[in-house]
Amino acid sequence: MRTIRLKVTLRDVEPRVLRVLDVPADSTLGELHELLQIAFGWLDRQSYQLVSGLAAFLGEPGAPPVGTLAGDLGSTFLYRYHPEHGWEHDAVVLGAGGDEAACVYGEGTCPPEGSGGPRRWAGFAVPGLEGEFRPALTDARVRQMAGAVPESVALLLRLVGDGVEVREGGGFPAEVTAAVHRRRPRWPATAEPETDRPGLPPLLALHGVLRSTGILVQRQGRLRPAAQAGDERFVVRRLRSWFAPGAFGAVVAATAVGHLAARGARSEAELVHAVLATMSPGDTTGEHDVRTALHHLRPALTGLDLAECTRSGWLPGPSARSLLPRATALFVREVGPAGLEPTTPAV
Repeated sequence: MRTIRLKVTLRDVEPRVLRVLDVPADSTLGELHELLQIAFGWLDRQSYQLVSGLAAFLGEPGAPPVGTLAGDLGSTFLYRYHPEHGWEHDAVVLGAGGDEAACVYGEGTCPPEGSGGPRRWAGFAVPGLEGEFRPALTDARVRQMAGAVPESVALLLRLVGDGVEVREGGGFPAEVTAAVHRRRPRWPATAEPETDRPGLPPLLALHGVLRSTGILVQRQGRLRPAAQAGDERFVVRRLRSWFAPGAFGAVVAATAVGHLAARGARSEAELVHAVLATMSPGDTTGEHDVRTALHHLRPALTGLDLAECTRSGWLPGPSARSLLPRATALFVREVGPAGLEPTTPAV
């Protein structure tokens, strides 16, 4: 991964709050916003602006602006969060960064969300109220927000290798299904793995996700990884694109996964309530709608290592904090800026 190193300083706040970040060089402006939010500890509840010497880009939560860091912002720019309160961050490009997205240095902790802007905060700030800056935790969260390919996806791409024959009806060969089931023995099987009829529902759902996003392609009866499938950024972005922004299913998936990541195992009733609690006032979505969406999503969430549904309830998967940006942000919001990372069980 090529990265760009940024030094970003929050204006007019004492003690100084700054972050030195390595962000992917091909970051879109929306992705850059997500990384800045997670690095500083903001909660992504307000509009924002990215302003360079040539242009200004406006963004709303859930509706990122079009553009890229490398192509549109230049060597210095201003990141303004919650313009009405005036939280302004000066950003300077220092040059090339390391091999991964990271927070390589930092000082200070942001004032709490909703504290009214620098002038108001300076009038009643109490040392320690904003919490302690934790470098290792901030670095971990920046990496999570940048994203990682789920192990289940990496495993399947390795098994497909240079290509496999597509079975009638679109299933994988029996040896692929059996190999996946050996690595994911807790995945529910609706038939013996050797028959692949219908096989493992999470694997079939994963097959559909990878085919529909172009990570796997079929040519002349053989299924192969796309030419770019060796690029982690390509795979992560394509997987994220499957959860169409703003679509009801995508909202349910990200909210449920983020809640599981923050709180651990939950009953389905608790998970449904958590999703409904995030809906806008006046939204007519009911419990039945959320339950139905969760049941439809269950095979894909399992196949992508995002969640697991058991007889006793739902569990977070290994990728619960590192695939869906909204889930990562919700996880941080629920555990708090200085919260401990909970242990995530393996699926």
